Amino acid sequence: QPPVSAMSAAVPTAGGAILAAIFAYKSKFPATLFSYHPTLLGIGWLALAPYAIQYVRDSKKATDKKVKEEKVQSHAQINAAIQLCTYGGLFAIYRNKELMAAAKGQVAKHLVSWHGKLGAVSSALLILSAAIAGYKTMFTQKYGLNFIWRDKIHRYLGAASYITAGAAIINIVNGGWGKFNLGGPVGQRAVTAVILVIQNMVLLPFITG
Repeated sequence: QPPVSAMSAAVPTAGGAILAAIFAYKSKFPATLFSYHPTLLGIGWLALAPYAIQYVRDSKKATDKKVKEEKVQSHAQINAAIQLCTYGGLFAIYRNKELMAAAKGQVAKHLVSWHGKLGAVSSALLILSAAIAGYKTMFTQKYGLNFIWRDKIHRYLGAASYITAGAAIINIVNGGWGKFNLGGPVGQRAVTAVILVIQNMVLLPFITG
């Protein structure tokens, strides 16, 4: 039987993966450039993020140094995948807007909506958190890499990035895209509820643990 920690990550990850699959299907991935935006960000922030956070929680409980290091490295590797998904999704929406505006002889406008602003803030927080992690890992030990360190700023930035990403997704779910693709208010409320449940399942143990 899987340990409790694994199950606590598996449930929100399964829910997030289902939502990411719905976003991919509704945006007709991979038929359009735009479709990469909701698909990649759904995979990164809804499906992968719960496991990234769970691994760092498990690392704190581990008593064996090697096990602790392995869990921190798994956390870092999953976070790297989340970053790749984020950058890919952001590039897709940026490029899509540029091409659509050029086709109409207009200048593309970026970061106009609350969805765009929240997404930009989440991405910036992710980059800052990753930068701190990189510094702590590479430059706080005389020889080799240091995987066993603690930093409150890194922790808070990561949590804030995750929360803000959730807010960005909820914003678009309850906007025009969600109304058109999720069956109106009932579907919008259902998806919003699932995202809120996922975030609470992930963050409450992380904050209190």
